Amino acid sequence: MTMLSVLTQAHDRLTRFGFHLGGAALCGIVLSYWIEVVARYFFNAPTLWSTSVIAYCLCIAASLAMPELARRQGHIAITALQEQMSGACRRRYERVIALITGIICLVAAWMLVSETLRQFSSGTTTAMGLSIPKFWISAFIGYGFTGTALYFLRRCFWPDSVEWSHDSIEQEAD
Repeated sequence: MTMLSVLTQAHDRLTRFGFHLGGAALCGIVLSYWIEVVARYFFNAPTLWSTSVIAYCLCIAASLAMPELARRQGHIAITALQEQMSGACRRRYERVIALITGIICLVAAWMLVSETLRQFSSGTTTAMGLSIPKFWISAFIGYGFTGTALYFLRRCFWPDSVEWSHDSIEQEAD
């Protein structure tokens, strides 16, 4: 087993774990809504924290799901042009698009990680009802963009390390 395959398998496992953790964050949203409804309408005592928890969990869930969507090719794509291309031309085109997308996500990740480190060092907190250190949330966003960038770059440079849904269909057509 090569070092690259070990790293890609570790990346895939981390991504799946993050995706499931994102699902748990969605459960946190449901639970917070439920507690807010019960507290507000049955006890006439609305919570001060539920809106904040819901916002934080939504951000965390979306950020943790991003890399899995890139891994499964679950993101939105306009494919009218590439559907008209032959198999080999289409694969080259998709690798170029994956490179561009990977670079954009990598730049976003770099900006987010830099900002997260700044928030950590300055002690910046959120301005919501439940105030927490901002870097707690920003770190998840940075993770999401970093993991997503890695999948697009893998697709460009090591296309066999990540399988996308239409790969097998194209190979049969060639």
